[in-house]
Amino acid sequence: MQKKYISVDIESSGLTPGKYSMLSIGACIVGRTDIQFYKELKPINRNFIKDAMKVSCLGLKCLENKRHLLEYNPKSPKFKPELVLDLLEKEGEHPEKVMKDFAIWIIKNTEGFRAVEAAAPIKFDGMFTAWYFDNFYEGKNPFGHSGEDINSMYRGLKKNINVHTEKLLTKELPHNALEDAVVQAKRFEKVLEMMKNLKV
Repeated sequence: MQKKYISVDIESSGLTPGKYSMLSIGACIVGRTDIQFYKELKPINRNFIKDAMKVSCLGLKCLENKRHLLEYNPKSPKFKPELVLDLLEKEGEHPEKVMKDFAIWIIKNTEGFRAVEAAAPIKFDGMFTAWYFDNFYEGKNPFGHSGEDINSMYRGLKKNINVHTEKLLTKELPHNALEDAVVQAKRFEKVLEMMKNLKV
């Protein structure tokens, strides 16, 4: 069955799922980046790593009207991550609903294809999506047990372990999960086009 790639990006309160929470998830279809999915989630606990929160909270939509308040501004020395977790507890969606909605979106937009999760790195984003599907979704993970690491595919193509896809599209990641997923997808589109034109 032919693959259809979905670029996925997540923002979290820390390094690993279960111990820390997924705060937001963004996704789009590679080759059709206008077909998009984005949600912000209620945290599963109060654990956080402050440095992780300083990055993960940069693009949260729930903070758009609060960035003038230094406690909610990740760039401020007065930033208080626990207040963001409080806000997400009030305004975020429950993980069960988010993962069900994400599964439905994936299945709808990959009908007739094999849905493949693509990320850079797949180890981080894929770890969170797999754990959240396993713990909060009663159905089968639409991505199965595998995914594609975009940078690894590019390194194999270029036969250089040190190259990075950011060279293909130098736009800086804004650390909003959806916007990052779109940038990532456009980089991957370039990789796939290069692979298509590769003469073996």
